[in-house]
Parts: sequence; structure tokens; C-alpha cells
Amino acid sequence: MMPQRIHVIYENGVLKPLGKMDIAEHRTLEILVLEDDLPLSLIGRVAEQGGSYDFLHHAAEDIYSADDGEAV
Repeated sequence: MMPQRIHVIYENGVLKPLGKMDIAEHRTLEILVLEDDLPLSLIGRVAEQGGSYDFLHHAAEDIYSADDGEAV
């Protein structure tokens, strides 16, 4: 079977799918639990402090200028 991404909610000790699943009844599956444990604001702040957005301060990176054929 190809990997599938299935969104679930955990309620009363049971994982419940949030949508229709194309899986045969009584099929045994292995589940990898991934959790968003960092808020987006923290991820953005870490990326900024790490220099991920430094290229935005360089004029040569302005891809939406008249010079490259796409007027502002």
C-alpha cells in the first residue's frame, strides 16, 4: 500500500480519522505520529535569527522589478 496522509483526532483513548479512509476493514497498520510542537511564530523567529531571510535585504533579489520585465 502507498503511504497515505490521514488527519486524525485523539479522543477518549482512540484515534479517529477526520475523513474517509481507503483502507480495508481489520487491516493492521503502523502509525507514525507527527506533532506540530513549535508555534509558527517561533519557527519564523528562529529562521530570521538564523539568517534565512537575509537575502530579502539585497536589491538584486527583488524579482518583481521593472528591470526583470515584471513591473511593480
